[in-house]
Amino acid sequence: MKRFEHSILPPRVKMILTTRPTGNKVLAAGSGILFSLSLFSSTLGILGWVCFVPLLAAVRRKSPSQSFRLGIVSGTSMNLVSLYWLVGTLNRFGEISLVTSMAAVFVFCIYSSLQFGIFTWYISKFGLCRRKSVANALVISFAWVVAEFFFPVLFPYGIGVSQGYYPTVIQVVDTLGVNFLGFVMFFTNVSVFYLADDLWRRKRPTLAAPVISIAAITLILIYGHLRINEIENFLKTEPRVKISMVQANFDYAEKNLDNESFITEKHRKMSHELMGEYLLIWPVTSVQYWFPRDESVYRIKDRTVVPTGHTAHFLIGGISFTRDPALLEDGWDEEDHKKYNTAFLVDPQSNILGHYSKTRLFLLGEYFPKINEELRFLKKVFPMIGDLTPGEGLRVLEIPGKNIRIGPLICYEDIMAKISGDYVKIGANLLVNLTNDAWFGRSIAPYQHLLLSIPRAVETRRYLVRSTNSGVSAIVSPTGKIEARTGIFTTENLEGEVALIDSLETLYSRVGDIFAWIALAVTTLFVVKNYLGRKYDD
Repeated sequence: MKRFEHSILPPRVKMILTTRPTGNKVLAAGSGILFSLSLFSSTLGILGWVCFVPLLAAVRRKSPSQSFRLGIVSGTSMNLVSLYWLVGTLNRFGEISLVTSMAAVFVFCIYSSLQFGIFTWYISKFGLCRRKSVANALVISFAWVVAEFFFPVLFPYGIGVSQGYYPTVIQVVDTLGVNFLGFVMFFTNVSVFYLADDLWRRKRPTLAAPVISIAAITLILIYGHLRINEIENFLKTEPRVKISMVQANFDYAEKNLDNESFITEKHRKMSHELMGEYLLIWPVTSVQYWFPRDESVYRIKDRTVVPTGHTAHFLIGGISFTRDPALLEDGWDEEDHKKYNTAFLVDPQSNILGHYSKTRLFLLGEYFPKINEELRFLKKVFPMIGDLTPGEGLRVLEIPGKNIRIGPLICYEDIMAKISGDYVKIGANLLVNLTNDAWFGRSIAPYQHLLLSIPRAVETRRYLVRSTNSGVSAIVSPTGKIEARTGIFTTENLEGEVALIDSLETLYSRVGDIFAWIALAVTTLFVVKNYLGRKYDD
């Protein structure tokens, strides 16, 4: 085969990167860092299309065990950069020493890196990087979708999510979801790797996969452009309502029962500046008072929660409880309560029209798993561990006569695609997230949370409203465009209008994450075919 005259890198750089084993570890770690940076800002999202190229180069001719270790390096670097803010959260909120917090986060990142390690072990086991073909590129990309979707992680970072700030690109998720976009992006990563590897080795480039990638990207951009125009024209004909959000900006340490009256009063005072809206939203736990869920009026002692003189309905993040009837005769004990993180829909007279309690609780932060009694000491060692109870299921909260049917999403439920999709199936025409990201301090985390939530609006073609304690509060349109937003750690109100959409149903709303299951089926069939082939060859 005819060879090219020049390598794409200077000889000194090439020598460093081909030095074993350091060079391969540098490549693997570089992939993880590039992946992380793609989640940091709209400017860096483009890195998601090439971030895995160094990792693929590193594992190209490695044994499965070597590739597994390189995957661990890549995954650990990705998680350390993406989740650096967890150290401060554990140190401040959990009152854990800085050294212990760093060690805990490192161990967690090692665990999360198994997602990468298993993936690289798999592609090396079957030699998928050694021969350049469209078929191999497809199998590799399907395998990544499987690793990304089925491996249990705390935060579902995916390369498809990195495109949240690119409205034209993200439109395609209304078909087969973020997993499909991630599949196309990984296929593009493999295609770029093919080109880079051929140029590195001075070979004539393999063009089939790159041409398919260019065609796929072109189709995604055309679809996105047409779909944005279609949705924006549709929105012009839909009824709109005024909404507003109160961002009172309390530090995480201020939010406790002792400060309840001060916290509630600040929300009430800021709400007086927002007259005439249909819906006024207070973020999660904006009322620090344990409220019985079976009450019909939202009243604390001698005062109503909703400020007088308002005509708006309020969606209020609070905390609630129910008590085990079997323990009534034993007197009141806090440990007897079932406690919930709850959103209350309240009319102008403080009558409770409905409530929803969070169903997906945050491990350790909100609940302690039921495990062996010998490990119960952990709850005493780490007093910040919560003891909340998950809600009974999703509930659409409806404002009578206003055609406003809210799908409430509490805390990080807005990054879980299935919950938003299920809300639309049961009639929600507006998605509202109530959250508090003050735990994460002045870090990238609040912006990451916003980025991870944007696909929910596009997948369902519903407005997504995010009401936060300290930012970033935002109004996200059904095209994924951020129409209004706040800063972080600012005290401000956010106002806007949203369209109430009832008639739009996306393919994703109907089929959900079927693409991830297709990827699993393809990957499984590939493994079975290869093992059966080896058996017959023997």
